[in-house]
Amino acid sequence: MKRRNKIFEMALLTAGAVCLCFSFSGGMRVRAALDVNVSEYGALPNDGKDDTEQINRAIREVSEAGGGTVNLDSGEFNISTPIQIGIELKDNVTLNMTGSTVLRLKPNDKGYYDYIAIKNAHNVTIKGGKIYGDKKQHGKDSEDCHAVCIKDSKNVKLENVKIYDAVTDGIYLGTMNDSDNLYGCSKITIKKCTISNSGRNNIGIVDADNVTIDGCTIKKAKGKAPQCGILIEPTTNGGKVIKDQICSNITIKNTKITCVKKGDRNGQFFAIMILNPYYYAGKNNVVAKKVTIDKCNLGGDAGNYSGQKVTLKNTTVKGTFYDHKGTKIKKCKISKLYKF
Repeated sequence: MKRRNKIFEMALLTAGAVCLCFSFSGGMRVRAALDVNVSEYGALPNDGKDDTEQINRAIREVSEAGGGTVNLDSGEFNISTPIQIGIELKDNVTLNMTGSTVLRLKPNDKGYYDYIAIKNAHNVTIKGGKIYGDKKQHGKDSEDCHAVCIKDSKNVKLENVKIYDAVTDGIYLGTMNDSDNLYGCSKITIKKCTISNSGRNNIGIVDADNVTIDGCTIKKAKGKAPQCGILIEPTTNGGKVIKDQICSNITIKNTKITCVKKGDRNGQFFAIMILNPYYYAGKNNVVAKKVTIDKCNLGGDAGNYSGQKVTLKNTTVKGTFYDHKGTKIKKCKISKLYKF
Protein backbone atom coordinates (compact mmCIF):
# COMPACT_ATOMS: atom_id res chain seq x y z
CA MET A 1 0.00 0.00 0.00
CA LYS A 2 2.79 2.46 0.89
CA ARG A 3 4.54 1.75 -2.38
CA ARG A 4 1.41 2.42 -4.42
CA ASN A 5 0.60 5.63 -2.53
CA LYS A 6 4.14 6.86 -3.02
CA ILE A 7 3.92 6.20 -6.76
CA PHE A 8 0.64 8.03 -6.93
CA GLU A 9 1.95 11.00 -4.96
CA MET A 10 5.00 11.20 -7.19
CA ALA A 11 2.75 11.21 -10.23
CA LEU A 12 0.75 14.08 -8.79
CA LEU A 13 3.87 16.09 -8.06
CA THR A 14 5.69 15.60 -11.37
CA ALA A 15 6.05 19.09 -12.80
CA GLY A 16 3.65 19.72 -15.63
CA ALA A 17 3.13 15.99 -16.25
CA VAL A 18 0.05 14.90 -14.38
CA CYS A 19 -2.82 16.47 -12.53
CA LEU A 20 -1.21 19.93 -12.63
CA CYS A 21 -3.67 22.77 -12.46
CA PHE A 22 -3.02 26.10 -14.14
CA SER A 23 -4.98 29.24 -14.94
CA PHE A 24 -5.70 31.20 -18.07
CA SER A 25 -6.14 34.96 -18.00
CA GLY A 26 -9.89 34.41 -18.05
CA GLY A 27 -9.66 32.54 -14.75
CA MET A 28 -10.51 29.09 -16.14
CA ARG A 29 -8.63 26.28 -14.42
CA VAL A 30 -7.53 23.22 -16.40
CA ARG A 31 -6.38 19.93 -14.92
CA ALA A 32 -3.96 17.88 -17.01
CA ALA A 33 -4.86 14.24 -17.50
CA LEU A 34 -3.25 11.46 -15.51
CA ASP A 35 -1.40 8.71 -17.36
CA VAL A 36 -0.77 5.60 -15.26
CA ASN A 37 0.16 1.97 -15.77
CA VAL A 38 -1.65 -0.77 -13.87
CA SER A 39 1.72 -2.28 -12.96
CA GLU A 40 2.10 0.62 -10.51
CA TYR A 41 -0.92 -0.81 -8.68
CA GLY A 42 0.34 -4.39 -8.66
CA ALA A 43 -1.39 -5.72 -11.79
CA LEU A 44 1.35 -7.56 -13.66
CA PRO A 45 0.80 -9.55 -16.86
CA ASN A 46 1.43 -13.27 -17.04
CA ASP A 47 1.84 -13.81 -13.29
CA GLY A 48 -1.28 -15.96 -12.91
CA LYS A 49 -2.78 -13.70 -10.22
CA ASP A 50 -6.18 -12.01 -10.22
CA ASP A 51 -5.71 -8.44 -11.47
CA THR A 52 -9.30 -7.20 -11.15
CA GLU A 53 -9.05 -5.08 -8.01
CA GLN A 54 -5.73 -3.51 -8.96
CA ILE A 55 -7.06 -2.43 -12.37
CA ASN A 56 -10.24 -1.06 -10.80
CA ARG A 57 -8.22 0.86 -8.23
CA ALA A 58 -6.24 2.55 -10.98
CA ILE A 59 -9.46 3.44 -12.83
CA ARG A 60 -11.09 4.91 -9.72
CA GLU A 61 -8.10 7.05 -8.80
CA VAL A 62 -7.68 8.39 -12.34
CA SER A 63 -11.37 9.23 -12.59
CA GLU A 64 -11.44 10.89 -9.16
CA ALA A 65 -8.42 12.99 -10.14
CA GLY A 66 -10.29 14.37 -13.14
CA GLY A 67 -9.59 11.73 -15.75
CA GLY A 68 -6.82 10.34 -17.93
CA THR A 69 -5.45 7.06 -19.24
CA VAL A 70 -4.99 3.68 -17.58
CA ASN A 71 -2.47 1.61 -19.55
CA LEU A 72 -2.13 -2.18 -19.68
CA ASP A 73 1.04 -3.66 -21.14
CA SER A 74 1.23 -6.65 -23.47
CA GLY A 75 0.54 -9.99 -21.87
CA GLU A 76 -2.35 -11.70 -20.11
CA PHE A 77 -4.33 -10.25 -17.19
CA ASN A 78 -6.74 -12.37 -15.15
CA ILE A 79 -10.19 -10.95 -14.45
CA SER A 80 -12.92 -12.20 -12.10
CA THR A 81 -16.45 -11.01 -11.27
CA PRO A 82 -16.61 -11.20 -7.46
CA ILE A 83 -19.63 -8.86 -7.16
CA GLN A 84 -21.16 -9.47 -10.59
CA ILE A 85 -18.81 -6.87 -12.12
CA GLY A 86 -15.27 -7.43 -13.34
CA ILE A 87 -13.72 -4.17 -14.54
CA GLU A 88 -15.83 -1.05 -13.99
CA LEU A 89 -14.93 2.03 -16.01
CA LYS A 90 -15.61 5.50 -14.66
CA ASP A 91 -16.00 9.05 -16.00
CA ASN A 92 -13.25 10.49 -18.20
CA VAL A 93 -11.11 7.35 -18.30
CA THR A 94 -9.41 5.70 -21.28
CA LEU A 95 -8.48 2.04 -20.84
CA ASN A 96 -5.53 1.71 -23.20
CA MET A 97 -4.29 -1.74 -24.22
CA THR A 98 -1.81 -2.92 -26.81
CA GLY A 99 -2.76 -5.24 -29.64
CA SER A 100 -1.34 -8.13 -27.63
CA THR A 101 -2.90 -7.28 -24.27
CA VAL A 102 -5.25 -10.08 -23.22
CA LEU A 103 -8.01 -9.94 -20.60
CA ARG A 104 -8.96 -13.47 -19.59
CA LEU A 105 -12.12 -14.03 -17.55
CA LYS A 106 -12.00 -16.64 -14.83
CA PRO A 107 -14.70 -19.24 -15.67
CA ASN A 108 -17.72 -19.18 -13.37
CA ASP A 109 -21.32 -20.38 -13.16
CA LYS A 110 -23.05 -17.08 -12.40
CA GLY A 111 -26.40 -16.30 -13.97
CA TYR A 112 -25.54 -12.61 -14.25
CA TYR A 113 -22.37 -10.58 -14.56
CA ASP A 114 -20.83 -7.69 -16.47
CA TYR A 115 -17.29 -8.57 -17.45
CA ILE A 116 -16.52 -4.92 -18.30
CA ALA A 117 -19.14 -2.46 -17.06
CA ILE A 118 -19.74 1.15 -18.08
CA LYS A 119 -22.72 2.35 -16.07
CA ASN A 120 -23.92 5.95 -15.76
CA ALA A 121 -20.45 7.06 -16.93
CA HIS A 122 -19.38 9.65 -19.46
CA ASN A 123 -16.39 10.19 -21.74
CA VAL A 124 -15.07 6.63 -21.57
CA THR A 125 -12.82 4.93 -24.14
CA ILE A 126 -11.52 1.39 -24.50
CA LYS A 127 -8.63 1.05 -26.95
CA GLY A 128 -7.01 -2.14 -28.18
CA GLY A 129 -6.76 -5.45 -26.40
CA LYS A 130 -8.28 -8.89 -26.69
CA ILE A 131 -11.14 -9.68 -24.34
CA TYR A 132 -11.95 -13.37 -23.82
CA GLY A 133 -15.16 -14.48 -22.14
CA ASP A 134 -15.93 -17.84 -20.57
CA LYS A 135 -18.62 -19.09 -22.95
CA LYS A 136 -16.86 -22.40 -23.52
CA GLN A 137 -16.40 -23.07 -19.79
CA HIS A 138 -19.43 -21.31 -18.29
CA GLY A 139 -21.18 -23.60 -15.85
CA LYS A 140 -24.75 -22.28 -16.01
CA ASP A 141 -27.51 -21.43 -18.47
CA SER A 142 -27.33 -17.62 -18.28
CA GLU A 143 -29.23 -14.75 -19.89
CA ASP A 144 -27.19 -11.72 -18.80
CA CYS A 145 -23.46 -12.31 -18.86
CA HIS A 146 -22.16 -9.62 -21.20
CA ALA A 147 -18.56 -8.98 -22.18
CA VAL A 148 -18.90 -5.18 -22.43
CA CYS A 149 -22.08 -3.85 -20.82
CA ILE A 150 -22.85 -0.16 -21.37
CA LYS A 151 -25.86 1.31 -19.58
CA ASP A 152 -27.07 4.91 -19.18
CA SER A 153 -23.74 6.26 -20.44
CA LYS A 154 -22.71 8.97 -22.89
CA ASN A 155 -19.70 9.56 -25.14
CA VAL A 156 -18.31 6.03 -25.07
CA LYS A 157 -15.84 4.73 -27.66
CA LEU A 158 -14.49 1.26 -28.37
CA GLU A 159 -11.61 1.26 -30.85
CA ASN A 160 -9.61 -1.70 -32.15
CA VAL A 161 -11.00 -3.98 -29.45
CA LYS A 162 -11.39 -7.72 -30.05
CA ILE A 163 -14.08 -9.53 -28.08
CA TYR A 164 -14.41 -13.31 -28.13
CA ASP A 165 -16.65 -15.93 -26.52
CA ALA A 166 -19.09 -13.79 -24.54
CA VAL A 167 -21.64 -15.92 -22.71
CA THR A 168 -24.51 -13.63 -23.76
CA ASP A 169 -23.83 -10.41 -25.74
CA GLY A 170 -20.40 -9.26 -26.84
CA ILE A 171 -21.48 -5.61 -26.48
CA TYR A 172 -24.75 -4.63 -24.81
CA LEU A 173 -26.25 -1.11 -24.91
CA GLY A 174 -29.12 -0.46 -22.54
CA THR A 175 -30.41 1.01 -19.31
CA MET A 176 -30.17 -0.05 -15.68
CA ASN A 177 -33.83 0.62 -14.91
CA ASP A 178 -36.73 1.32 -17.24
CA SER A 179 -38.49 3.53 -14.67
CA ASP A 180 -35.71 5.79 -13.32
CA ASN A 181 -34.57 9.19 -14.65
CA LEU A 182 -31.63 7.75 -16.61
CA TYR A 183 -32.43 7.24 -20.26
CA GLY A 184 -30.17 4.71 -21.85
CA CYS A 185 -27.01 5.36 -23.85
CA SER A 186 -26.07 8.13 -26.26
CA LYS A 187 -23.12 8.88 -28.53
CA ILE A 188 -21.65 5.39 -28.64
CA THR A 189 -18.92 4.63 -31.20
CA ILE A 190 -17.71 1.10 -31.96
CA LYS A 191 -14.88 1.39 -34.49
CA LYS A 192 -12.60 -1.20 -36.07
CA CYS A 193 -13.59 -3.81 -33.52
CA THR A 194 -13.97 -7.57 -33.85
CA ILE A 195 -16.81 -9.28 -31.99
CA SER A 196 -16.96 -13.04 -32.44
CA ASN A 197 -18.73 -16.15 -31.19
CA SER A 198 -21.02 -14.51 -28.66
CA GLY A 199 -23.60 -16.78 -27.04
CA ARG A 200 -26.64 -14.63 -27.89
CA ASN A 201 -25.91 -11.55 -30.01
CA ASN A 202 -22.58 -10.05 -30.91
CA ILE A 203 -24.05 -6.55 -30.39
CA GLY A 204 -27.37 -5.99 -28.63
CA ILE A 205 -28.92 -2.50 -28.82
CA VAL A 206 -31.74 -2.23 -26.30
CA ASP A 207 -31.81 1.45 -25.27
CA ALA A 208 -29.42 3.73 -27.16
CA ASP A 209 -29.38 6.73 -29.49
CA ASN A 210 -26.67 8.16 -31.74
CA VAL A 211 -24.78 4.90 -32.19
CA THR A 212 -22.07 4.44 -34.84
CA ILE A 213 -20.67 1.02 -35.72
CA ASP A 214 -17.86 1.56 -38.23
CA GLY A 215 -15.31 -0.75 -39.85
CA CYS A 216 -16.07 -3.73 -37.63
CA THR A 217 -15.85 -7.48 -38.16
CA ILE A 218 -18.74 -9.32 -36.53
CA LYS A 219 -18.75 -13.10 -36.71
CA LYS A 220 -20.90 -16.12 -35.94
CA ALA A 221 -23.10 -15.44 -32.93
CA LYS A 222 -24.29 -18.82 -31.72
CA GLY A 223 -25.86 -20.24 -28.60
CA LYS A 224 -29.24 -18.84 -27.52
CA ALA A 225 -31.91 -17.10 -29.59
CA PRO A 226 -31.85 -14.88 -31.51
CA GLN A 227 -28.11 -15.31 -32.28
CA CYS A 228 -27.79 -12.15 -34.40
CA GLY A 229 -24.77 -10.16 -35.46
CA ILE A 230 -26.51 -6.91 -34.46
CA LEU A 231 -29.94 -6.96 -32.81
CA ILE A 232 -31.93 -3.76 -32.25
CA GLU A 233 -34.71 -4.70 -29.85
CA PRO A 234 -35.81 -2.42 -26.99
CA THR A 235 -37.64 -3.72 -23.96
CA THR A 236 -41.36 -3.88 -24.66
CA ASN A 237 -44.52 -4.37 -22.62
CA GLY A 238 -46.95 -6.36 -24.69
CA GLY A 239 -45.49 -4.76 -27.81
CA LYS A 240 -45.63 -1.22 -26.41
CA VAL A 241 -42.35 0.70 -26.35
CA ILE A 242 -41.65 3.54 -23.93
CA LYS A 243 -41.03 6.62 -26.09
CA ASP A 244 -37.55 7.37 -24.76
CA GLN A 245 -36.52 3.75 -25.37
CA ILE A 246 -37.10 3.87 -29.11
CA CYS A 247 -33.55 3.63 -30.47
CA SER A 248 -32.70 6.40 -32.94
CA ASN A 249 -29.90 7.65 -35.18
CA ILE A 250 -28.04 4.38 -35.57
CA THR A 251 -25.40 4.09 -38.31
CA ILE A 252 -23.78 0.80 -39.28
CA LYS A 253 -21.15 1.22 -41.99
CA ASN A 254 -18.10 -0.40 -43.54
CA THR A 255 -18.81 -3.52 -41.49
CA LYS A 256 -18.67 -7.22 -42.35
CA ILE A 257 -21.02 -9.59 -40.57
CA THR A 258 -20.79 -13.37 -40.90
CA CYS A 259 -23.71 -15.58 -39.86
CA VAL A 260 -23.77 -19.21 -38.78
CA LYS A 261 -26.57 -20.08 -41.21
CA LYS A 262 -29.34 -18.68 -43.42
CA GLY A 263 -33.01 -19.32 -43.97
CA ASP A 264 -34.57 -18.80 -40.53
CA ARG A 265 -37.29 -16.23 -41.26
CA ASN A 266 -38.20 -16.09 -37.56
CA GLY A 267 -35.27 -13.76 -37.01
CA GLN A 268 -32.56 -16.11 -35.77
CA PHE A 269 -29.02 -16.02 -37.12
CA PHE A 270 -29.61 -12.66 -38.84
CA ALA A 271 -26.72 -10.35 -39.65
CA ILE A 272 -28.83 -7.35 -38.61
CA MET A 273 -32.31 -7.51 -37.14
CA ILE A 274 -34.67 -4.69 -36.09
CA LEU A 275 -37.47 -6.31 -34.14
CA ASN A 276 -40.40 -5.78 -31.84
CA PRO A 277 -40.72 -9.24 -30.27
CA TYR A 278 -44.52 -8.87 -30.29
CA TYR A 279 -44.50 -8.53 -34.06
CA TYR A 280 -45.68 -12.13 -34.24
CA ALA A 281 -48.73 -11.24 -32.13
CA GLY A 282 -49.69 -8.37 -34.42
CA LYS A 283 -48.40 -5.66 -32.05
CA ASN A 284 -45.63 -4.29 -34.19
CA ASN A 285 -44.94 -0.87 -32.67
CA VAL A 286 -41.82 0.93 -33.91
CA VAL A 287 -38.67 0.13 -31.94
CA ALA A 288 -36.08 2.15 -33.90
CA LYS A 289 -35.96 5.27 -36.06
CA LYS A 290 -33.40 6.62 -38.50
CA VAL A 291 -31.23 3.55 -38.95
CA THR A 292 -28.68 3.63 -41.79
CA ILE A 293 -26.78 0.58 -43.05
CA ASP A 294 -24.11 1.68 -45.53
CA LYS A 295 -21.25 -0.09 -47.33
CA CYS A 296 -21.64 -3.31 -45.37
CA ASN A 297 -21.18 -6.94 -46.30
CA LEU A 298 -23.86 -9.07 -44.67
CA GLY A 299 -23.06 -12.76 -44.99
CA GLY A 300 -26.54 -14.04 -44.28
CA ASP A 301 -30.12 -12.90 -43.78
CA ALA A 302 -31.16 -9.51 -42.39
CA GLY A 303 -34.46 -7.88 -41.57
CA ASN A 304 -36.33 -4.71 -40.76
CA TYR A 305 -39.45 -5.93 -39.05
CA SER A 306 -40.10 -2.95 -36.78
CA GLY A 307 -37.93 0.06 -37.73
CA GLN A 308 -39.00 3.41 -39.17
CA LYS A 309 -36.93 5.46 -41.64
CA VAL A 310 -34.45 2.65 -42.23
CA THR A 311 -32.01 3.01 -45.15
CA LEU A 312 -29.99 0.18 -46.69
CA LYS A 313 -27.45 1.39 -49.26
CA ASN A 314 -24.27 0.30 -51.02
CA THR A 315 -24.54 -3.01 -49.20
CA THR A 316 -24.31 -6.68 -50.14
CA VAL A 317 -26.77 -9.09 -48.50
CA LYS A 318 -25.80 -12.73 -49.15
CA GLY A 319 -29.15 -14.02 -48.00
CA THR A 320 -32.72 -12.77 -47.74
CA PHE A 321 -33.60 -9.25 -46.64
CA TYR A 322 -36.98 -9.32 -44.91
CA ASP A 323 -38.65 -5.91 -45.18
CA HIS A 324 -41.85 -5.19 -43.30
CA LYS A 325 -41.47 -1.43 -42.81
CA GLY A 326 -40.69 0.09 -46.20
CA THR A 327 -36.91 0.18 -45.99
CA LYS A 328 -35.32 2.62 -48.43
CA ILE A 329 -32.93 0.50 -50.52
CA LYS A 330 -30.25 2.10 -52.72
CA LYS A 331 -27.50 0.49 -54.81
CA CYS A 332 -27.52 -2.85 -52.99
CA LYS A 333 -26.81 -6.43 -54.04
CA ILE A 334 -29.38 -8.62 -52.30
CA SER A 335 -29.70 -12.35 -52.96
CA LYS A 336 -33.41 -12.21 -52.20
CA LEU A 337 -35.74 -9.40 -51.15
CA TYR A 338 -38.88 -10.43 -49.30
CA LYS A 339 -41.46 -7.70 -48.62
CA PHE A 340 -44.45 -8.47 -46.47
